[in-house]
Amino acid sequence: MRVRSTGLGKTEMVAGFARLEPVANGFIIMEMHATEPVHWHIRVALTGADLRNLLRLMFSKPTTAIRVIRALFQGKNDRTPPEF
Repeated sequence: MRVRSTGLGKTEMVAGFARLEPVANGFIIMEMHATEPVHWHIRVALTGADLRNLLRLMFSKPTTAIRVIRALFQGKNDRTPPEF
């Protein structure tokens, strides 16, 4: 996954999901590890509302839904993403 942080300007980081774990009070902890050019551990506390919003965004338009489904079945993609 490619990630950008406003604190790093236009620098692009390479990151990947490391863990998804349900915890108390209905939260789900999502952990990502950035590996290039910095080594960061990023933790996000998600709620059910956050996950519902993500699904709503993923399937809000037919073209977006088709691209999401295609992405699930694509192999490794090392290409540079378009400007984001």
